[in-house]
Amino acid sequence: MPAAARHPAITEFHDGLVAKSHPWDLVDGGDGSLWFTQESLRAFGSITAGDGLVSEFTGLLILGDHPKGITRGPDGTIWIAQPGSGGAIARVTSTGAVKEFPAASSSSQPWDIAAGPDGNLWFVSRDPAFIGRIAPDGTVTEFTAGLTPKSQPTAITAGPDGNMWFTESADPGRIGRITPAGVITESSIGLTPKMVPTDITAGTDGKLWFTLSGDPGAIGSIATDGEITEFRAGLTRNSRPTGIATGTDGAIWFTESANPGRIGRITKSGEITEYTDGLTADRSPWRIAAGPDGNMWFTEISDPGSIARISLPPTVRTRTVDGVTDDTALLRAKVRPNAQVTEFHFEYREGDGPFSRTRSESAGAGWDSLEVSAPIAGLKPGTTYGFGVVATNDSGSTSGHEVNFTTAALEPQLGEALVAQPKGRVRFKRPGGRWRVLPRWGAELPVGVALDTRRGSVRLTSVVDGHRTQSGVFGGGVFRVRQPKGAGGRVDLHLRGGNFARCPRPARRAAAGVGANASYIRRDPVRRLWGRDRGGRFRTFGRHSQATVRGTRWLTKDTCAGTLTVVTRGAVLVRDFARHRNVLVRAGHRYLARARLRR
Repeated sequence: MPAAARHPAITEFHDGLVAKSHPWDLVDGGDGSLWFTQESLRAFGSITAGDGLVSEFTGLLILGDHPKGITRGPDGTIWIAQPGSGGAIARVTSTGAVKEFPAASSSSQPWDIAAGPDGNLWFVSRDPAFIGRIAPDGTVTEFTAGLTPKSQPTAITAGPDGNMWFTESADPGRIGRITPAGVITESSIGLTPKMVPTDITAGTDGKLWFTLSGDPGAIGSIATDGEITEFRAGLTRNSRPTGIATGTDGAIWFTESANPGRIGRITKSGEITEYTDGLTADRSPWRIAAGPDGNMWFTEISDPGSIARISLPPTVRTRTVDGVTDDTALLRAKVRPNAQVTEFHFEYREGDGPFSRTRSESAGAGWDSLEVSAPIAGLKPGTTYGFGVVATNDSGSTSGHEVNFTTAALEPQLGEALVAQPKGRVRFKRPGGRWRVLPRWGAELPVGVALDTRRGSVRLTSVVDGHRTQSGVFGGGVFRVRQPKGAGGRVDLHLRGGNFARCPRPARRAAAGVGANASYIRRDPVRRLWGRDRGGRFRTFGRHSQATVRGTRWLTKDTCAGTLTVVTRGAVLVRDFARHRNVLVRAGHRYLARARLRR
């Protein structure tokens, strides 16, 4: 699908819903369904988030009328505020069984209800104005001290500070807070008068967010210390923001009930986006809530009435990284597809450099968060990388926050591993492995590794004893690296490869004389390796001799005539295998350990 087509889309559900029932509020029931109230039908219902199957429960609300606010209680049951017929609070089980409680000792208008942090349910009565608390057993307590009379409390929610927060819609408008003990405080500083605070929700930023449905309309936030901020940029004027809820994406979602109707989204920084794709005009989107499928659901109160869903992009959380070595890592994250076919990949980079990405993989189309991972290789040792996950479905793409990790530094280990840093193109082969190109920043390789430096050179760093290290640079040939136990950290380099079958038989070569031997030495090297170091413990092995260095630059060359050692700096102690003797070769000199003659 083209990227331009990926955005939240709205689906409306009518089947099974009695026309003109005026769906008012809704809540995630915890059972895979959303439960909603039907104001004019004096009923309530549920809709399954998966297939939109509607069930209505009528004739069960007796004490109250015109059901409005709805919430899920701490016991998992559904609680409904009913402002009509003197006012009542209803408790509904998952099977639809109802028990009602009078909302007050006298007539009241319970308008909205929410679960509190104290295990009770809290509700607002619009007229007369009071804040109510109802225990799970139905015991009701009213609170009015500190509440402005006739302030028309309209909505209530639990705040991040352990208190309940509510809106007062009567002019000039206020935001209220009530403690579990019933102490009420009102805030209006920073609130534009006559803007009708309507619905309220707790955001993920520690603030309370609310709608201002009076013209020209706004979205407001209030910190727990009472500081109020209003947001209008990006909001259609006179659109009447009404319902509000926190989304699974961490943003705040709201309805705009003025014709033709819209669904809005506001970020923590106040950036507003409006959506209408799939929304039937003039249906008055009303209350909104997060669904169990990760999407946002809302009611449309105007006739004929419906329950609707707006799809969300995937939600993601970059988690951690496992199995970090000097050049590999396993990236991990969580992806929630929000009931839509979703793909994900990881992006990673060194410092502030350009991003690389892993291949796209499927995260399915489930409701729940899925653990995802991807291995990456070819990293630079001892380097800090940042990575994040990106997930995409038909509603859009979401990028997770960037998490940093640092690859392990290259560290040699005595008798087990050495550090190889190439210049040019160098290949390596681990014991039992295949030839691979050595990364340009180097690698930690096991003792026993073979190196091909015919098109470059490599600096080898090894541990000599304790924590002291040595380095040498080698190139021009193929060799295997060993570090014998009990050799004081000495590193042995054994020349490999070469085709000696093309060499003449020794007797014939001897007959050719000294000049011929010189020709073989000069023109027919079968394999070679040059090296340099500064006081290290290195030894190179040819076919017919070995060379132990003493801080030098030297060349070891296997030819048909024998093994030639050439020293350009320092000194090399050569062991001649055929003559069983040691020869000290100094700078500017060379020594040929001749091939053994066959008898």
